[in-house]
Amino acid sequence: MSSPNKAANAGVHGSSGFEFQKHCALYILFDKYKDIKDRKYFICLEHHDDFLFCYQTNDELVSSIDAYQAKKSSGEWKQGTEIYEILKKMAEVGITLKNDNIQKLDSYTHNLEFVTNNSISLNNNKRGKGKRKSTIINETTSRLRLMDLNEEIGSIIKSEVQKLLGQNSEALKELDNVSMAYIDLPKKYKQQKDYLVGHFNRIFGKTVSDHRAAVETLLLLFRDVENTLNRGNVVKIMDESKRVSSEKIDNAINIITTKNMAFDLWRAEEKEVCNKLRIAISEKRRFESDFINSIDRFKDKEQVEHQKIFSFVKDNKNSLDDFIDEFDCIQFLYEEFSKHVNSQLPTLSIKAAIYAAYIEVRAELWE
Repeated sequence: MSSPNKAANAGVHGSSGFEFQKHCALYILFDKYKDIKDRKYFICLEHHDDFLFCYQTNDELVSSIDAYQAKKSSGEWKQGTEIYEILKKMAEVGITLKNDNIQKLDSYTHNLEFVTNNSISLNNNKRGKGKRKSTIINETTSRLRLMDLNEEIGSIIKSEVQKLLGQNSEALKELDNVSMAYIDLPKKYKQQKDYLVGHFNRIFGKTVSDHRAAVETLLLLFRDVENTLNRGNVVKIMDESKRVSSEKIDNAINIITTKNMAFDLWRAEEKEVCNKLRIAISEKRRFESDFINSIDRFKDKEQVEHQKIFSFVKDNKNSLDDFIDEFDCIQFLYEEFSKHVNSQLPTLSIKAAIYAAYIEVRAELWE
């Protein structure tokens, strides 16, 4: 049974100090995206640890978890009390993850990672020629597991963490799951966001026209979850209110990339579409706005009228086989919808939504 956790997320009470953690989570998402985009997963923020990546089977059993403790620093991390306290906490997180009652595979594993934007200097506390052993985790050696450290260095670290853990031998074993990593994020908030925009651009390139807006959209998903209080101050991975699911992330990215395609098509097809749908010159700007906004509204289950239009176009996708001219097909779909379906939307908004739905359905058919 899960018990109240004094270190649990304070929700809105702690929301202002966690920008670095969110930026780290997004950075790692971008880093992993090509490898995990076809997997089922969810991300939790301020839930057991600063953030978690939880990977699931199609049956929603958890197969593995990557838990992250993220801290920014203006100076190099030196081996000492602060590092030992962080490692102690991570070992304890390993136990709470193991004991969390979410359903897991028998082969379930987890990784516990300390990430920071400055170098970490470790040594065996010996002086003298040939006696000193040291290692630095930085942009060159970006990640190192505790169990892969030089034996003398690792032994000292484990001994110091064991003093902090006391009789908790089970937590001590969790140190084998711990790693430390350097993350290439600048120290200032604005520069971190600029770096994330560039990172997003390197992944998605020309499929997205406004990379900054895309990053802001994804950060908003994290903010909604971060500002949700843990229920009764009890941390449970099963608490879906604390998750950003892969479905939400995929939907956001699909909207972002579809909007970009829609903008490009509008620029290329504006004259033909307006002529065929009889859009007056004075209505063009409103039509364009309704057209672009329809893409968001198709994903929102509360937008009933737009759901109705999208479903109609999708149900009539065979019409795309009956026309050579795309604009004739769009006009046909609009006229058929007007004849057979009642809608509360103004005529201009219906035309814009039919055009947007046509583009989405056509894209699905071409995949």
